[in-house]
Amino acid sequence: MSSLKILKEIEIRNLTDSRGTLNVAELQEIGNFETKRLYFISNVPVSHTRGAHAHKSLKQFFFSVSGKFTLTVTDGTYTESVELSPENKGYFLPCGYWRDLENFTSDAICVVLASEHYDAEDYIHSFEEFVEWKKNESN
Repeated sequence: MSSLKILKEIEIRNLTDSRGTLNVAELQEIGNFETKRLYFISNVPVSHTRGAHAHKSLKQFFFSVSGKFTLTVTDGTYTESVELSPENKGYFLPCGYWRDLENFTSDAICVVLASEHYDAEDYIHSFEEFVEWKKNESN
């Protein structure tokens, strides 16, 4: 049982036979989620961070298909971090949370499924602006 409050763990089943391993994640346990965009993050220098933003409407699934990296999310008050690695778990992140991806190993490849097409207006790039936006969303 997960103690995560923001992220929802998605189990990845590993089916192995003489042909190799098939890794499967069933996404219907989240509910109504249509993938409209898929992207990969790779070749991140070891000391660099990706993410560093929030989305107002976009929901995402994060998976590692190679190497490891850390996903840290916050609502401005509560923060949680998970390490993603292949053949492990994926994580669903609802909209309205700040995210940072860091501690990439040199072989890390992050795959992200997104609920919406790219929309620059959906991004919040300043943490201070995010905290203010969160306060206004609560009222």
